[in-house]
Amino acid sequence: MSSEDIYNKKFSSFSYVEVRKQADSYRLIRTINGEVVSITSVLDEGYSVRFFNDGSLYFSSSNNPENLGVKPERIQGWEKGFDDQSPSSGNFRAEEEVPISSKSIHEKVEILKNLYQEASSQLLHSKLKSLNLDYVERVEEKDVTINGISFSSYVPRVLLSAMIVMKNERMTVNGRFEYGGSGGLEHLREVDLKEKVKALDDLLVKGKSVEPGSTNVVVSGNISGIMAHESVGHPFEADRILGREFAQAGLSYLTFMKGKIGSDAVTVIDDPTIKKSNGYYEIDDEGVKAKEKVLIKEGNINELLHDRFSGYRMDIRSNGSGRASSHSREPLVRMSNTFFKPGKVKFQDLIDVSKGVFIKSYMEWNIDDMRLGQRYVGLEAYEIKHGELGDPLLFPVLEGNTDQLLKSVEEVDDSLQFFPGTCGKGDPDQPVPVWLGGPDMLLNYKVRRI
Repeated sequence: MSSEDIYNKKFSSFSYVEVRKQADSYRLIRTINGEVVSITSVLDEGYSVRFFNDGSLYFSSSNNPENLGVKPERIQGWEKGFDDQSPSSGNFRAEEEVPISSKSIHEKVEILKNLYQEASSQLLHSKLKSLNLDYVERVEEKDVTINGISFSSYVPRVLLSAMIVMKNERMTVNGRFEYGGSGGLEHLREVDLKEKVKALDDLLVKGKSVEPGSTNVVVSGNISGIMAHESVGHPFEADRILGREFAQAGLSYLTFMKGKIGSDAVTVIDDPTIKKSNGYYEIDDEGVKAKEKVLIKEGNINELLHDRFSGYRMDIRSNGSGRASSHSREPLVRMSNTFFKPGKVKFQDLIDVSKGVFIKSYMEWNIDDMRLGQRYVGLEAYEIKHGELGDPLLFPVLEGNTDQLLKSVEEVDDSLQFFPGTCGKGDPDQPVPVWLGGPDMLLNYKVRRI
């Protein structure tokens, strides 16, 4: 039964109704040191309806469309009303350059085995204790009707997650690296595990302590990406600012911080329409056409992430940020692909200093529940000496408040790197695919030892 049939049969009398038919198919292939340990396939499909009635929002989901529906109760809802902009119609599809179905499970296993062999057979001075690979393919299909207007979508995604553990007589290090996006197996061309293993080997053999104190700190798109997501994206979710998830995840510094929170070099964007992206969509799950959102513009707070219900409460239109992770979850205000906007200079211009630190990837990060105080511990990191990258550095720590870090950004280069992630929110949890990204950035800031 289509979402339109369900709408016409049971729910057309309400002022706002969304009916969604959603199917998510997953396959996971897991290897450890080149040996297959599991192959798992899962299909999650079903139906949901959400409708607004007499000041309250109701949600129901089931594998059987005949079971959809709830009896309206006299309750006090968080939602006061909804943005009534007309829903968008049509269909969108993420194109696969190399279709997921073009290779068998056996061929995909061989790809993972070859990646391990390539990484482990090179000359190393440390021991590669383990290289765990998780290959995940997912196909997300939706058929949605909003107030009688329908759209459909088909988005396949590929993700490769690698966990590397290496050891020598000095210490043990581990690193996690992820690759992927929407589309097909073409994303596996991006995998550079051989280089990652070699970099960790160099770190173990040659790594030296970082000199603590204020210096020139250059961070890669990997670091700027996690900063964009955690310290800008989450606190710019309008429902978080309004306190809807206060008990589960905290609030936002935007409840008290206004105006300029970064340097002129800082512009942060969330854009779901980027082709091949992990967070790709053209119409959100409330039927609102997706678009680029400029969260921070030249250091100034510019725009929040909104769905129909947060938009109504703040007297602004939804900007297409409502996403649901499965048929059994309601849409929430979510990120898609969140990143710092690139600048015009080259990477060499950023490191053209007498001394400094370049942090290429992180070993760990954390942030408080106001999304204000944060900490990033470098994994691949190098000293900068007279405009060149030097020896690897052991785990430099970058920490401080969001506004302090954003105001310390002096320049950003013209590159733009993206990294796949899974964004969590809600209770029960709603993991959704996203991209995190940005250019290399120069900060005038302080680092310390771990």
